[in-house]
Amino acid sequence: MQPITRIKVENFLSLRQVDVRLDPLNVLVGPNGAGKTNLLKVFHFLGDVSRAELAPAVSEFGGFGQLLFRGQHPGGKKESPRSKRITIEITGVVTQHASAKALDEYRLSFWERRIVSGDSRAKRLTVRSMLQRYEELKFKRTGGRGRRITLSGGKVTVANASKSKAGETLQIEGEATGLGTLRRLSQAFGSPQWNSFAELVEQLRLFEIDVEKARRPSPPALSDRLAPDGSNLGWFLLWLKEAEPAAFALVCEDVRFVLPGFEGFDFVTVGGADEAVRVDIKESHLSGATPLAQASFGTIRAIALFAMLHDPNPPRLTCLEEVDHGLHPHALDRLVDRMREASERTQIILATHSPALVNRLDPSELVIVEREEHTGGTRIFRPDLDTVTTLRQRTGYDLGELWFSGALGGAL
Repeated sequence: MQPITRIKVENFLSLRQVDVRLDPLNVLVGPNGAGKTNLLKVFHFLGDVSRAELAPAVSEFGGFGQLLFRGQHPGGKKESPRSKRITIEITGVVTQHASAKALDEYRLSFWERRIVSGDSRAKRLTVRSMLQRYEELKFKRTGGRGRRITLSGGKVTVANASKSKAGETLQIEGEATGLGTLRRLSQAFGSPQWNSFAELVEQLRLFEIDVEKARRPSPPALSDRLAPDGSNLGWFLLWLKEAEPAAFALVCEDVRFVLPGFEGFDFVTVGGADEAVRVDIKESHLSGATPLAQASFGTIRAIALFAMLHDPNPPRLTCLEEVDHGLHPHALDRLVDRMREASERTQIILATHSPALVNRLDPSELVIVEREEHTGGTRIFRPDLDTVTTLRQRTGYDLGELWFSGALGGAL
C-alpha cells in the first residue's frame, strides 16, 4: 500500500528544501532537532488544511511566521520572493485511475501578503496580513487526458491537462483551499477523483500514544478506528474482539510475546452518567486481573501499537513518533515484522532513535535525517545501498550500528 511516492517541501519549519522518495515502510533516523518530526508535521498540516481550511491550519501552528523557514540561505544569498513561500508537492497513486506511469500530482504554495490601509498623512496606518495561495492537482481520467484543477486567488479552474484548452472556472469565497473546497465541488466539476485525495489527508493518522489517556476507561468510540492518542483503546479492543476476531487474536498473540504470562483481556462496563469500558489484563499465576490503569508504561504502549498495526481498516497513511519507546529490545523483531505487514494496508512513516530497531531493517526502509551545518535546514536522504553493503563487509556492523557510528550520516 503506497499512495504517496514522493514529497517535496520548501520553507516549511526546518525543511528548507527537501525531496524524499517514499516507500510502503519508511523509518526516519537522526539526532534530536534534525527535522524528523517536521516531516511528519507536513502531513498533519495537510490534514488540518483539508478539514479546516488553510488559515485555521496555519493558525494552529502559530501563524505563518512560525511555519516559515527561519534559517540561513546557502552562500548568504539575499532572500528571494520564493524563499517567502511555503510549498508542498505530493506525487503518488491516489485516485482511481492513477498508475506508476500516470501519477497524481498535488501542489500547494502559500505566502503572506501585508496590506497597508489608512491615512498616511495623518500617520494613521493599519497593517494587516492576508494569506494567499496557489494550488494545483493533476489526475488521470479513464480513456482520456488527465485533468488539472488549479486554485489561485478566488478562482477555481478545471481543465484537461493539455494547456491548449481552456477550462471551466468558478469563483469561491475567502481563503478557502482546494483540499477543503474542491471535495465539495467534485460532482459539480465531474471530478469525483478529488475525493480520493481529500480522504487520504483527512484520515491521516499521526499516532502518538498518550499512556495516561489509554489507561482510563474509554467512552464509546465514534468510529471503528483506534484514536491517534490511544484514548479509545478499550473500545477499539472490544470492537476488534467482536467484529474482527482474527485480528484480535493476533493482537493477543503479540501482547503475549512481549508480556510473559499474559492470558487475555477482560472487558468491564463502567456505569455512571456515561458508559465506558475498562480493560483488565489476565495473567497466569495471578489471582484476579490487573486493570490497565495499573499496567506499566511499556505494556500499555505495546498493546496500543499492536492494536494499531492489526487494524483491518486503517487510513491510507499512518505516521508514528518514537515507535519503539518503552519496548524491550527483544520485542523489536516482532514489531518490525508487524510494521511490514501493516504497510501492505497503510503506508507507514515513522521516527526512531533505536539502533536496535534499525538493525532489523532492510537498508531500503531507512531514511536518514540530519541538519545542514551552515543553513540550519534539514537534509533528508536514503543511504546508498552499495555503500551499506561495502561497509557491512568491511566492519561487520549491522545497519543500526553503521548509522549510530556516523558512517551513514544522521548521527550526533
